[in-house]
Amino acid sequence: MIATAPAMSPELIADHQRWLERKAAQDRKNAEEMAKVMPPFADLARNPAAMQMLAKRDPAAVDDRPEDEADLADRRARTLEDERLMRFRRVCPPEFMAKINTAMLINPAAFERVAQWNGTFPGPCAFGSTGTAKTRAAWSAIGRLWVRENRPFAWFPVKRLVTEFERYESKGLADEFWANYSAPRFSLLFVDDVDKINWQFESQMSALFSFYDWIYRAHIPCISTTNKPREWWAEKMGEAFVRRLFNEAHFEVKF
Repeated sequence: MIATAPAMSPELIADHQRWLERKAAQDRKNAEEMAKVMPPFADLARNPAAMQMLAKRDPAAVDDRPEDEADLADRRARTLEDERLMRFRRVCPPEFMAKINTAMLINPAAFERVAQWNGTFPGPCAFGSTGTAKTRAAWSAIGRLWVRENRPFAWFPVKRLVTEFERYESKGLADEFWANYSAPRFSLLFVDDVDKINWQFESQMSALFSFYDWIYRAHIPCISTTNKPREWWAEKMGEAFVRRLFNEAHFEVKF
């Protein structure tokens, strides 16, 4: 038995014809729109939209135009920035690399004031109780200035700072210490937990005073953090040191 197609009614034939006409009209419209962004192939290099569409249609298609000087400079800058970010991640403690919701902080305005520091003298002295994100704000500023602006920095937990300075000073090389931590080698300094020196040793108190006196006199951009307020420092170190730490070597930011 041979199968035959069923006969089509005049109404069905007319509907099919109208569908074909609508499809042809849509195809013409699509072709016109394609022509707007798909000029002759020789002009494709000057039409980014066409190149993008071509790349989507043909994965092997690439833009092989030679890069101009601006393109090359931008690509090199991005590469160097990526390298600095990798180096920063090796230095910055992981807990300070995580994103933070500043709206959840006790004092978001203080955090932003430190985090957005522009890297000029004087730098911020962030003070307040533990857990208020002082150190996190300082790392945020240092990371931004190093990665995006290529501002090299030196970071000191305060115990390492005073120990290293004492070692230089014991050999009569205090000036070498200052030179080692000045521009152009470093343009930013960061001292964390300033109050955590060994208070049994007067030499460490003296080293701390000498350091911040140098920061003030040489106008060194420096971020410092401390858990202790001015009154505590005045009792420990005297008013002269308080002025250096909070007013002359830094501007104070209370967390």
